[in-house]
Amino acid sequence: MTMSNSMRVAAVALVLAFAASACAQTGPASGENATDEDWPAGETMTLIVGYEAGGTTDTMARALAKKLEEELDAQIQVVNQDGAGGQRAYTELANAEPDGLTFGTVNYPTILSTIVDKSKGATFTLDDFQLVANHVNDPRVTIVHPDSQFKTAEDLVTYAKENPRELTGATSGLSGGGHFSMLKLEEATGADFAPVHFNDGQADASAAFLGDHVDVYFASIGDGLEIIRSGEGRPVGVAAQKRNSLLPDVPTYKEQGIDIEEAGMRGYALPAGVPKERLDILSDAMRKIITSEVHQTELRKLSLQSEYMGPAAYKDWLMEQMPTVEHFTQLSKTDQ
Repeated sequence: MTMSNSMRVAAVALVLAFAASACAQTGPASGENATDEDWPAGETMTLIVGYEAGGTTDTMARALAKKLEEELDAQIQVVNQDGAGGQRAYTELANAEPDGLTFGTVNYPTILSTIVDKSKGATFTLDDFQLVANHVNDPRVTIVHPDSQFKTAEDLVTYAKENPRELTGATSGLSGGGHFSMLKLEEATGADFAPVHFNDGQADASAAFLGDHVDVYFASIGDGLEIIRSGEGRPVGVAAQKRNSLLPDVPTYKEQGIDIEEAGMRGYALPAGVPKERLDILSDAMRKIITSEVHQTELRKLSLQSEYMGPAAYKDWLMEQMPTVEHFTQLSKTDQ
């Protein structure tokens, strides 16, 4: 039995229609199966920032987003979801569609302290995120008023030991990086400060210090550098292994005989489940930008410095910090 020409044409048309339908279902628009090397060209991506507009994390994220748009040929909408020390944004990111088009900022230590502090009721764990890259290493610095009697870290610590809870210290939130740097200083020296937590972010903590409502500001360099440069605050110690190039004349605590370190490590994550091909594209683009001299120069103008870690190294680093974060999170509950 032979097939007529009209039957052959109909059969070919049917095969082509089926193939087109299959492509439509498994092509780039279908996130979980997409392998298109041009992704995400032409797409609109969302970058969730867990802190207020104009803050250090927001400034960092927007600087990267601008470069990413050029690198990926995509539009990036930055959305600020501040509140609860980043928890609101982390929750939204963990629940986002894992198509690679939504990513968000990750701040240490709050990403971990939110998880380990069961009273916060977090509905996510670190496994609900796919780490992409660490962007910034922002060491903590302790700042006193320019007319303060405290000239060195030793002066400050000695007074805070002899006069417990008399000196007030501003932080950007309970169990945040500023609070951790205060707790580490207390644990290492026996000093005792009265913390004043501003859970809505650094802007309120900075304003309280500048308004002379608190004695000490436990800040990050990124948040405190302009205060120092303007002469409205004087740094007495940086909680890092070595001096920071943004504050080359300020000794570390370690140089002053106090062995503490604390820094705001800030990076980015996707929700878990994003296809590896898309993770790799985003990760490679971030690595290229973050490690470039052009971007590092741009960050320095923003009072920030980069420290790149890729997905695996970033995840490993955060996991290594978990015992320390658990310890100081529990300690923070008695230091309010």
